[in-house]
Amino acid sequence: MSRLSTGIANDVTTLEDRVVTIAAGTTQLDPAKHANRLLEIGHAAAAVTLNLPYATGSGDIYEFLSTVARTSGSLIINARHPGTTTNKFVGTVKNYTSASIVATFSSTTNDIITLNITTTGGQRAGDYIKLQDVAVATWRVVEAHLYSSGAQATPFSG
Repeated sequence: MSRLSTGIANDVTTLEDRVVTIAAGTTQLDPAKHANRLLEIGHAAAAVTLNLPYATGSGDIYEFLSTVARTSGSLIINARHPGTTTNKFVGTVKNYTSASIVATFSSTTNDIITLNITTTGGQRAGDYIKLQDVAVATWRVVEAHLYSSGAQATPFSG
């Protein structure tokens, strides 16, 4: 059962409580603080690495929204955990270009998403990724809309 359905960890009523601003650098996401909330990434020129908690099947949802056009520094969402080799993303992202070309990239085994602000996305304000903890060691890509430049490439690795 998810925290969203039970309201135990994140029963919030105000916008300020439903949106969490992510700092530049590396952040270990904490279910009590970050799950079932919109995670706002507003750094134009800073690298951001977000380490997801280990997937347990909690049903928790993590939504990531870039609110600025990024100019440097990758955005990395990491499901990898020391000592485990089974954490993975399952799902598809849509990657758009200014020429209205849409490419889709899928994963069933990868554990890292990297938006490099060029070929893999992360270029514009409005880039959005929604992930759900659906099973032990499994993160579902519920929805992802990314904007890229150049030859589109998969953001999945690992």
